[in-house]
Amino acid sequence: MRIPNLFRNLSLSLATASFAFAGAAIAQPPAPAQSGTMQPAQHWGLVGATVQLDHALSTRSARQGQIVEAKLNGSVRAEDGVDLPRGTALVGHVDRVEASQNGGPSMLSLVFTKAELKDGRTVPVKVTVIGAYPSNETALAINGNQTMGAAPRHVSSQERVDQESGLLSHVSMHSAVQSHASARFEKKDGDFTLKAGTFLQIGIAPRQGNMMMNAGV
Repeated sequence: MRIPNLFRNLSLSLATASFAFAGAAIAQPPAPAQSGTMQPAQHWGLVGATVQLDHALSTRSARQGQIVEAKLNGSVRAEDGVDLPRGTALVGHVDRVEASQNGGPSMLSLVFTKAELKDGRTVPVKVTVIGAYPSNETALAINGNQTMGAAPRHVSSQERVDQESGLLSHVSMHSAVQSHASARFEKKDGDFTLKAGTFLQIGIAPRQGNMMMNAGV
């Protein structure tokens, strides 16, 4: 029995089309991953503490990478059992600084990276500033606050802080535990100085997977 030319040509066309479609499907590259995918938040076992800046920091003179130090006002025991005694130095640096131009805004961000114990050992740490206060009670009273209060016992890994400019004389403070920086300070009009002795309430924890190290290691 002979197959009519019409059906034979139709069958050949369908087979050719199917082969071409299959080849295109094989050659097609995989679809790109969607942008903006959120990474899982990192958990930090932050405990509350209070420190004071050792030296003044000004947006007029500070430089990126400049060393920043603060001292613990009381002893701290981290969730993993690491003890940081009163007087322990927290050491970090200026992460970013933008001086005011023609009376415009200024900004300074800090990141604390390690705790230096009095016996010379160092502990890599995660630090987030959750409050900033003037260096003396008089300045607090001027801004309508009798005391800065005690630091919380624990700080959530999801904590975000936007402190308005009233407490630090027109300087606001912003931070987030999931951020790289410990804090960002801003003023809308002109430069500013964080005075020596400025109080910082913080959440602090040894960085996971890091042990105490001898000085110089």
